[in-house]
Amino acid sequence: MQAQLHRGFRPLSLTLLALGGAWLVGACQRKAPEAQLPGDILPETVLVPQSVPMVLAFATNPEAAFSTHPDLLAQWETWTSEALAETGSEFPREDIQNWAGEQFTMAVVVPNLVPTASEPIPGILFGASTRNTDLSGQFLAQVRQQAEAEGANFERRQEQGVTLHVQTNGDPGEQWVTAEFGNRFVAVANDPSVMQQAVAVYRGEAESISRSERFRSAAAELYTDGALAFAYLNFETLQDNPEWGGWMEEVDPAALKSLKPIRSLAMAAHWQEQGLRVRMLTQTDPEANLQAGLQPARGELIQRLPGNALTVISTQQIAQRWQALLPKLEEDPLVKESLEELRAEFRASTQLDLEQDVLAWMDGELALLVAPDAQAHPLLQGMGAALVIESSQKDKANTALAQLDQLAQESGARVTEANGQVIWADSLFNQPLLIRAWEGNYLIITSSTGALQTIAQRQGNLLPQTEPLKTLYDQLHKPNYGYFLLNWQGIRTLLEAALPGGLATLDPEAQDLLTRIDGLGVTSYPVGGHGLGLEFLVTVPAKP
Repeated sequence: MQAQLHRGFRPLSLTLLALGGAWLVGACQRKAPEAQLPGDILPETVLVPQSVPMVLAFATNPEAAFSTHPDLLAQWETWTSEALAETGSEFPREDIQNWAGEQFTMAVVVPNLVPTASEPIPGILFGASTRNTDLSGQFLAQVRQQAEAEGANFERRQEQGVTLHVQTNGDPGEQWVTAEFGNRFVAVANDPSVMQQAVAVYRGEAESISRSERFRSAAAELYTDGALAFAYLNFETLQDNPEWGGWMEEVDPAALKSLKPIRSLAMAAHWQEQGLRVRMLTQTDPEANLQAGLQPARGELIQRLPGNALTVISTQQIAQRWQALLPKLEEDPLVKESLEELRAEFRASTQLDLEQDVLAWMDGELALLVAPDAQAHPLLQGMGAALVIESSQKDKANTALAQLDQLAQESGARVTEANGQVIWADSLFNQPLLIRAWEGNYLIITSSTGALQTIAQRQGNLLPQTEPLKTLYDQLHKPNYGYFLLNWQGIRTLLEAALPGGLATLDPEAQDLLTRIDGLGVTSYPVGGHGLGLEFLVTVPAKP
């Protein structure tokens, strides 16, 4: 009987999960947090207890999201149909779309329904708004009928505006309950104890997570137009509530300690005209003061970089960030010992103090890039690189650079200086290895004279005007702490020229994926006084 019940109800949970993952898109209008009532963005979260550690929300209609990429919509629906077939579900997605709101929510409410079990059996709640109570009621009736065919018994109960159908047989975690909350919500739980908590929250007898300031801030920040999915992880519950302690038992103690200042972690995925955007928000304990002294980058340096760059990494205030981070790092004895060894080795090989002589003058913006460079050293085979460092302490920087010049000469390199440029050349080919010069407060180090002039004089097509980096630069959040940009279009062109057969030798699905993507961008940015945002953007042009 237990196996039959499990088979009967497994499709229910898998169906909800599959539909959530397959038809991910929402039309939720972003509102300012202070103007919101609980549940404005994710209405069904008024059923979810505030103490839960995890909430997932999935949108129910993909058509709007994939309007610019109809070919991807067809692929997505094909994959979803196959996924649903694996669950044994007999409910097509239209049966849910006809009545469901813009998304449905899944929450882990009970950590373990059977404390003596060898593995935790969590209590899970699925909830959704309903636009048509007749159709949603019919859907729940179909679910129960399918379960009854497998041997389940249900009992109907009415409790102050909530209509419940409770399975009276089955084991914990397989004893399902369906509920209709007036004409607003429907829900399904895998155990009566889970639904009891949802009913208590609905009646106002317990606090809803939709009243949590952290949850509301995260939802308002991330669950915006075009959202595919939303996830919220309540670290405070996981770390401080003994009930959920078992979920953290396998986490390394050192990692657990580093997670202690984190109060919550949220993520949302969007499909937009430019491609896939994933945004994350980490909210931290105000007393930890993890972002003290950190300021967003001015964003001036990246605007002067060449548009043909294949990879760009930019940041700022290396000196300040290192000094802010160092005390936290040295709290770990092993890390402190490793840092001391690093300092000693660096001094022994360069006669320079890593922090005082090198890092200290890196107090402005910094960028590192890789780009094609026909003038670069022959051993680099047409590839070059550039490092640009902004500094307000040129004299200090030049002292350290002079010491490095001397070490290079002692190692056999030819070091010459002319017209404000210092060139390191190898003794074998007598070809430049590195060229550096100052342009205002920018120290520019490149693989060729041509590359140096391009950056110093802003020649040619610059990054903010050149695709595919232009879209990444335009679309990623500003202001921010810096960028990681990947010009996959340019890299793909080089791979196709260098590899026999190019990408045609790859698996068809991998080939299609790699030929559709143009670029990848990542940035981080401050959110409020104690939040850190992280954004990923994968650009996928629409087919003509």
